Amino acid sequence: MSEADLSPRIPALLAAMDAEHRHVLDGVAALMLVPQERFGAAYGALVDEIEEGFRQEELMMDEIDYPTLKAHRRDHAELLALLHRLRPYLEEGNAPLADIVMGMIPHMLIRHMSAMDQELALALRQQEEHAAAGAEVAAVAEGTQASSSAGLSADTGCGPRMISGPLP
Repeated sequence: MSEADLSPRIPALLAAMDAEHRHVLDGVAALMLVPQERFGAAYGALVDEIEEGFRQEELMMDEIDYPTLKAHRRDHAELLALLHRLRPYLEEGNAPLADIVMGMIPHMLIRHMSAMDQELALALRQQEEHAAAGAEVAAVAEGTQASSSAGLSADTGCGPRMISGPLP
């Protein structure tokens, strides 16, 4: 996909990323209110949502040829590995572990969002600006070419135009 094709979509991608972050953090906050007997299932659903969000983010990074894609994917993988490792214990109702997890998840996600995802958002904005500048240069070049063509077609003489009449 070319930068020109991607540029109009970047604001929507950034808005979608922000919405996903809010959704996940709201999900973490809601998880804190879930009764112990339903905690494991609710935790599993949240992990599934986080995993899907990471997948969508990775598709976006692939689409823009994100330069630090491997490091970002590695961070996703490390977070998911930990979340998945804890899942069976939480589904069995391990209340002390649930308390520890609930203290740790928001910090892990916020660290990822404020570091890795902030860099991705910056790269998207820079790509948008670069594409907009390229489109502006192309428009100026087209305008210059059009005015040059118009000037040539109106001028039937071989040399410089002669101004008739008094000079201002």
